[in-house]
Amino acid sequence: MTEKLHIFAVSDSVGETAEKIAVASVLQFRVERSITRFSRVTKEEQVRKIIDQAIEEDAIVIYTIVKPELCTLLDQLARENNVMAINVMQPLFAAIETKTGLHPENIAGLTHQLDDQYFNRMKAIEFTIEHDNGQNLDTIHEADLIILGLPSTSKTPLSMHLANLGIKVANYPINIDTEIPQEILDLKEKVSMVGLTIDMETLLELRKERYRSFDLPKNISSLDEMVAEELDNAYRIYARLKCLVIDVTLDGIEEVGNTITHKFNLPLRVTHHRF
Repeated sequence: MTEKLHIFAVSDSVGETAEKIAVASVLQFRVERSITRFSRVTKEEQVRKIIDQAIEEDAIVIYTIVKPELCTLLDQLARENNVMAINVMQPLFAAIETKTGLHPENIAGLTHQLDDQYFNRMKAIEFTIEHDNGQNLDTIHEADLIILGLPSTSKTPLSMHLANLGIKVANYPINIDTEIPQEILDLKEKVSMVGLTIDMETLLELRKERYRSFDLPKNISSLDEMVAEELDNAYRIYARLKCLVIDVTLDGIEEVGNTITHKFNLPLRVTHHRF
C-alpha cells in the first residue's frame, strides 16, 4: 500500500479529458494525491520519457492517446517496467466498434476542435446581441452578415438562429422614413447583406393590430398607403445595397436561414423536422 498517489494524465491533445478523469477518480480516495498532465504527446521519445518518470515517481499513467502505435508502445513499456497504465478511451472505443462495425478515425484533438467551435459560437451570439436593431454601427464591419428588414419580418429571431450556427449577424430595421447610415453603405458588396420583406396583405393585417390604439403619421391618409410606402422604401434600399431579398411570408426561420447560408456559403446548414 502507498500513502501517496501520483497520476500522470497523458494525451496527444490538450489533455483536459484525461486530467478530469484523474481528478474525478482521486477525489474518491483519502490519500495524499497529485496529478501531472502531459499534453501534445505525439512522439515515441516523449512516451519513453514519461514512462521513465513514472517509474521514478511510482505513478499511475492514464492516457487518451488515439494513435494505435503510440498506445501499443506505451502499454509495452508500462508492462516491461511494472507501471500501471490505463487507456481510458479503449473500453468505449471497443463498445462503439462492436455496436457499429466501424473503426475509430484516430484523429487527435477533436474535443479541442469542438471547444473552438463552441467559443466561436458564443462570440457570434454575443456579437449578434450587441448588434441587434441597428446598435453599435461603429463595429458593424466585423459582421459576417447584415440583415435588413421591415418590422414583423423576424429579423432578431433569424439573427439569433444564425448566431447559434457561429455566424456574426447585425440587423437593421427598415421603416417608412429609414435612410441607410453610411456605415452600412460603406460595406456594400464587402459584407453579405439580406433584405427581408413580407407580402402586403400580411403586413397590412399586422399594422392594423399595431395601430388600433395609435394615430397614423400626419402625412399618411390611410393604413394602406403607409404599408405601401414602407414596402417601397424597403425595396429602394435593397436595390441600392444590391442585397439578396427574401420574402418571409410563408417560410420559417430555419428555411430562411438555410437559404442564406447556402447563398453566401456561410457555415452550417441545419434542418429541424417537427412532428
